[in-house]
Amino acid sequence: MALFDDLTKKAAKFTEEAIDKTQEFAGTAKIKLKIKNLESDRDDVYRELGKYYFQLLEDQNSIDAEVSEMRSRIYNFDAEINELKKEIDEE
Repeated sequence: MALFDDLTKKAAKFTEEAIDKTQEFAGTAKIKLKIKNLESDRDDVYRELGKYYFQLLEDQNSIDAEVSEMRSRIYNFDAEINELKKEIDEE
């Protein structure tokens, strides 16, 4: 009987430790998800800020060579995106 009691205690302790580890992992996963969401929200603000300044530079026509290159790249991306959208619409 002592052997059975010992096995029962060990199983209970193992189960308790497994539950603790599961809760720890769930807590860590929850924090990691929150971090990813915050990073995504931050990146959205960066994008909006970039769009704002891009439009500001366009409106004020104060573009240097480096910004001009970036603007050209943006226009090229826009053109390619529009072409791909047309392909989708034609299907």
